[in-house]
Amino acid sequence: MDARFVVDLRRVGRHDLGLAGGKGANLGELIRAGFPVPPGFVVTTAAYNRFVAQNHLEETIARALRDDPGSGAAIRAAFENAPIPSDVKGEILAAYEQLGQGPVAVRSSATAEDLPGAAFAGQQETFLNVVGSTAVLDAVRRCWASLWSDRAIVYRRRQGVDQRPGPLALAVVVQRMVAADVAGVLFTADPVTGARNEIIVDASPELGESVVAGLVTPDHYVLKKRVWGWQVVERRRGRREVVVRPLSGGGTERTTSDSAAYAGPALSDRQLRRLAHLGAAIQAHFGMPQDVEWAWAEGEPFILQARPITALPEPVPRARGPVRVIATLMMEMLPVRPYPLEATTWGPGLVISALLGPLLGLVGLKVRADHLFDEEDAVIVRFTGRLPVQPTPAILLAPVRLVRQARRYDARRWRADPLLIEAQARARALEARNLQTLSWADLLGTVREALAIPHVLGEVRVRYLPSAMLALGGLRLALGVLGCPDRFDTLLSGVETRTLEANRALESLAAQIRSDPSFADAFARHAPRELWSVLEAQPNGRAFLQELRAFLDQYGHREAGATLLVSQSTWKDSPEVVLGILKGLALADRPPPSRTPAREAARDELLAHPLLRLPPLRSAFLGLLDRARMFPELREDTRFYATLVLPVLRRTLLEFGRRLADVGVVETAEDVFHLTFDELERIDGRWPPPPQLAEELRRVVLRRKARRAALEGTPLVDPRLLGQAEPEGDALARGMPGGPGVAEGPVCVIRDAWEFGKLRPGDVLVAPYTNPAWTPLFARAAAVVVDSGGPMSHAAIVAREYGIPAVMGTVDGTRRLTDGQRVRVDGARGLVFPISDP
Repeated sequence: MDARFVVDLRRVGRHDLGLAGGKGANLGELIRAGFPVPPGFVVTTAAYNRFVAQNHLEETIARALRDDPGSGAAIRAAFENAPIPSDVKGEILAAYEQLGQGPVAVRSSATAEDLPGAAFAGQQETFLNVVGSTAVLDAVRRCWASLWSDRAIVYRRRQGVDQRPGPLALAVVVQRMVAADVAGVLFTADPVTGARNEIIVDASPELGESVVAGLVTPDHYVLKKRVWGWQVVERRRGRREVVVRPLSGGGTERTTSDSAAYAGPALSDRQLRRLAHLGAAIQAHFGMPQDVEWAWAEGEPFILQARPITALPEPVPRARGPVRVIATLMMEMLPVRPYPLEATTWGPGLVISALLGPLLGLVGLKVRADHLFDEEDAVIVRFTGRLPVQPTPAILLAPVRLVRQARRYDARRWRADPLLIEAQARARALEARNLQTLSWADLLGTVREALAIPHVLGEVRVRYLPSAMLALGGLRLALGVLGCPDRFDTLLSGVETRTLEANRALESLAAQIRSDPSFADAFARHAPRELWSVLEAQPNGRAFLQELRAFLDQYGHREAGATLLVSQSTWKDSPEVVLGILKGLALADRPPPSRTPAREAARDELLAHPLLRLPPLRSAFLGLLDRARMFPELREDTRFYATLVLPVLRRTLLEFGRRLADVGVVETAEDVFHLTFDELERIDGRWPPPPQLAEELRRVVLRRKARRAALEGTPLVDPRLLGQAEPEGDALARGMPGGPGVAEGPVCVIRDAWEFGKLRPGDVLVAPYTNPAWTPLFARAAAVVVDSGGPMSHAAIVAREYGIPAVMGTVDGTRRLTDGQRVRVDGARGLVFPISDP
């Protein structure tokens, strides 16, 4: 299409975004498709560019954006005082005369609006009921100026839009005014739940400006798609506080609504179904859910605008059992949204492919970690609800492969495997590197070496887990034959793991604090962040810190935050977290003396069974039990060794960020997490990065920052995927049984590692998630209630070891329960009650 200054709406379509702007292109497309759109014309971006060029406004724009980036006042003033070129003015007036010179609506239509990723709703001006040639020209000029409103400038900057003249321009849509009896907006999918079989309609009498601008509480309708058509399933009358109506001489007025004049419903069921059919047809035409502005006048509907719904949640997939399990794990391991750099280094994809991939491949399942999340511009948006595995024909050989592997590798010998020793040595070697002296290429190599270590642990798992898994199945069968199936969990309890070993080491340090009055006083009086410097000032404190350093050398790679988030610090990075744990442990009573573990009592009871008095059967049963008990040890401790690389990996990534911050590519070292590993590789040793690449990376970081900020209110995992029912009766929260027993106490909500010091002995620990780094808290908690996780999560396993009740996967227990509230936790039933319940 030629670059004319004015074009009839009927001549533009969805591909004319650069000429007609988003609004104009969409309206022209709707007219071509036969939808009822008021006639009109587009003052094209060519007219805007001519206006800017003739009045030399490029210099004004560039100077204002440079000197005062958040303000467009100087630009708007220059626009409003600049004359419209005569040839542009002539075409506008000729088109207005052809339209009948009656009342029109004049709407801005930017090249960066009404797009699938950014609606830019309300960022530029609209003028309704414009009457007369002078008023039309003035409205066009004011629309052009509104491209440079302060809010539009800030919004574009957050969206990463190029604001230079040329790439950014504004068209203006001029349409015959519709004197609406009722108007409003329509969504062809529920913008809150993402339901694609619902249409949402908001309506209010007269002009729709009252609804669009949020001036009124509109009538609200929900229609659901049925086999026979659209059915109104919900209607709610609005308050109709104001009415916006056209004035006879031009312009509009806002008046207080006359309740008597608008007593009835804004729309009948017939009108609602007509709008629903139009909305569904518009969605089908554009191929995606739409946000539609409409008006009803003289018995007919008119479409005033249509644009994609932005930030629309994905519809909830059917929550089958395996999906619920994966969703629960994702909520536990990823309580916050991973950054792009995490997702492309240490993230769900790596952990699943490295630690689970080899074992899944052995049984004929192919890992598809790329199915886990929806992404936009490398920013993870949400968990898809799709399984990350895909069966292959090799699944038919799974039993044979498992048996063959189990016969080759005995689970009881896994700690002597050379691969495990090699992985530990490689992690320690990486830890010893002086990162600040390494070249960019060597830093990249350090990351790759670190990411290879979990794959080594995955190979250890695929060697020895089959033996333990078959033993688990054999143990369950044996207990069924012996008539004691309820002893299964008890026999698997008390397994020695590096996590429990770390907890005992912490308790040993806490015992030193309790036994030394000066230590006890220091820990009681000072906050965890102050304790390191306080202890360094004392001779015996320095000796204690030496022991703490030795502890951190062994166990300090534990995540202070979430399991799969390398952006969050480890115990080595934040020793004050460990000091906070010790502060709480030191306040608790000494742990009770050990007693005969329940597993030993259960084992001895089973060995007294007549069948197991026969030496061959007794020996076979004990061997089976030993191998079965290797399963939780293998699962937990291979993960422990795989995370040895977390401190050096985190420090390496931050070293990238520090260097990029030094040359102005990012503002802070932590901003590097907005980049992907591929983008770091693009720098490829060129230092400083070439200006074009540096500017590109700078814009990428700003854009992704803005996208993450926009997603802050959107959960990574849709809670509805968990299929969790509302608490019944007087229960305050409901989840899955994680550890049997009943306990009472005051609630203490701990949201992250920095709050560990809040927990007092006898409190009920309520947390959004847990990981092994949280388990020292269990030594002084009366019970555990967690938003995420399930019976096989770390929190549940360790709670059973400590013999305290646990309720897992409550989804919103941290919201329902409050600090100090006294509750009773029933772990066997997965329920939390107020303390007053009988």
